[in-house]
Amino acid sequence: MNENEFDLAARAWLDDGPTRMSDRGLLSALEEIHTTRQRRAMWPAWRATPVSILARVAFAAVLVVAVGLLAINVVPRLPDGSSVGGPGLTETFVSPRNGFSIKHPDTAVVTPARQLWGFGEQLDDGFDVVDTGSAAVFRGASTQRGEAGLCYSESEPIPCPSIDEIIDGFLSDGGCGVPRSQQAEITIDEQSGRIAECQNHIAATVLFGGRFYLFTLAHDRSDARAVFDAFVATIDLTPETAVDFPAMTTTFVSPTYGYSFGYSRGAIAPATELWDPVNEQLDDNDNPADDGFDGL
Repeated sequence: MNENEFDLAARAWLDDGPTRMSDRGLLSALEEIHTTRQRRAMWPAWRATPVSILARVAFAAVLVVAVGLLAINVVPRLPDGSSVGGPGLTETFVSPRNGFSIKHPDTAVVTPARQLWGFGEQLDDGFDVVDTGSAAVFRGASTQRGEAGLCYSESEPIPCPSIDEIIDGFLSDGGCGVPRSQQAEITIDEQSGRIAECQNHIAATVLFGGRFYLFTLAHDRSDARAVFDAFVATIDLTPETAVDFPAMTTTFVSPTYGYSFGYSRGAIAPATELWDPVNEQLDDNDNPADDGFDGL
C-alpha cells in the first residue's frame, strides 16, 4: 500500500466510524492533557514536503561522508592528526646553537643540538631533532659557510669551487645523489634554497646571513613532502643567534697547578713535573718543555 492508498483508506474509515466521543472518554482525555507536561518546541514546525526518517538519515550519512572525504583530500594532515600548517603546530622551538626557530606539535619529542655541527661523537649531536612519533623525524643544523671566489695556486688565480660544489662535498650523500645545482627550488623564510627527495629522506639547504642551513626529514610516509613543507613554512632563520664554537662538554682538572678548564674533545697530557720559570723562561720564539705543562 502506498501513501495515497493509506490516506484514502483512513479517510473512508473515519467517514464510516463514530462521529461522537463518549462523555467518559472525553473527560478522561481532557484530564490526561491537563496533567501531562508538554515539551517545548526546539524549532518551528517544518511545513515542507514530508520526507521519511529513513531518507533523512541516509542524506545525513552521505553528507558526513562527503565532508570527511573533502577534508582528507583537500587538507593535508600532520603525523599527530592535526591539519598541516594549522592548529597542530602550537609549540615553538628555538635552537640553542643553530640559529633558527620552528613550530611543532605539542606531542612531538624535541632534542636540542648538544654540540657544534661536526664536532659531536654521534651524528645527531649537532642537529636539533623533532620526532613526531609517527614515522617522521625532522632535523635542522647550520654552520658558517665557505665563500666562493678566486683561489691562488703558485700566484696564479684559478676559480674556486662554487657554493653548490662546496655544499655537495660537505654533505656527501645528503642530497640524494643529485648535485645541488640540479635540485628543485624551495623557499625557506623568504630565502631561496634547494631541495632533494629520495626514498625515506628529504633534504633542503639554504644560505642566509653567512650561514649554511640543512633541514631534513627521515620518514616512512606517503605524505612526507606535505609534512616537510608544513614544518618549513614555520621556520624563522636567525643567523645572528647561532653559536660557532663547540660545547665544552668535558672538564679537565689539573693535578699539579690548581686550575680546571672545559674542552670538547682531544687527548689530555697532564704535566709530569713542575715548571721551572727561572730555567725555562719563555719568549716569542721559544716553547716550554712539555713535561712541565698540562697539554690538550
